[in-house]
Amino acid sequence: MLRVAWVSFAPVERTAKGGYTSSVASVRYRITGTAAALARSGVECKVTYLGPGANRKTLLERFRGVNAVVLGKILPPVEAFNRDLALALELIAQLRARKIAVLADYSDDHFAHPVLGEGYRALANAVDRVTASTQAMAEAVRAYTSVPVSVITDLVEGARGEPRVAHNKPLALLWFGHPVNLDTLQYGLRQVRAAQVPYELTLFSAPDVERHAKEVGAKFRPWSSAALFQELAACDAVILPSNPHDPHKAVKSPNRFAETIWAGRVGIAHPLPAWDALGEGGWVGDDLGVGLTWYAGNPDAALSRIRRGQELIAERHSPEAVARSWKSTIEQTCETA
Repeated sequence: MLRVAWVSFAPVERTAKGGYTSSVASVRYRITGTAAALARSGVECKVTYLGPGANRKTLLERFRGVNAVVLGKILPPVEAFNRDLALALELIAQLRARKIAVLADYSDDHFAHPVLGEGYRALANAVDRVTASTQAMAEAVRAYTSVPVSVITDLVEGARGEPRVAHNKPLALLWFGHPVNLDTLQYGLRQVRAAQVPYELTLFSAPDVERHAKEVGAKFRPWSSAALFQELAACDAVILPSNPHDPHKAVKSPNRFAETIWAGRVGIAHPLPAWDALGEGGWVGDDLGVGLTWYAGNPDAALSRIRRGQELIAERHSPEAVARSWKSTIEQTCETA
């Protein structure tokens, strides 16, 4: 039997059903959710959190009997990043010496960062294989390492929602995401306002976004994983502004677009490489105002797109589909470690 340990550098917590979850989206999409899906397919999975209190003397005990270890994202701030990186590199050396395959997972491109870059490069060159959330992310990794790189997309969370569109106005629009994306929200909102389609906007994010919501005349709701599904069910459409010319945005995974479609709502998005592949399930273009106008005037066509998009999500982003990709990649790595 394949036995895999999944390492999170962000706190994880037990769920009511005995699994694990996290407040960090990438941990849920790429560690806890994946481990749960793989476990359902017969792979023995263990999730472990390596925090500042990790005991180096007993650390290897956590990995007794495993065939492979997958390391999740190491997070800023710099002090914590450097501490966790040192622990990760030490652990990798010990695991590989025992012929345990080690994979490092990347979903952010900080390889050229003046502070974090050296650590990003060191980790990518210390493992047996790198996994990347998108093709663009994989290309960024390959510029700095010769180890094999595999692309494995994010899975979607929650149940498949009933597709729904609005025939009346004002439209209930939703934006959700990390505060780091507020810069692109400002740009997207200018386009939305210019469309002159009546709407009401809700910003769903970290508490420090509440002030920004007041400034742009939007409602605000603090983020939680459970509330996300409530907000998606309540809205008419989701706006997904971004900047395809920013290399840090260009490597991003399709998770917000995929979650929107899976919930049964249309996503109106700027073009990003990973989002373009789901474009026929929503609307993708340079001007969100054009997309909003299209949606307001063509609700039946939007509904057809959502239904097509959900088929694409089931095929490419369901927990079962993503688990198959992870299993194949881990098995390949074990064979060559």
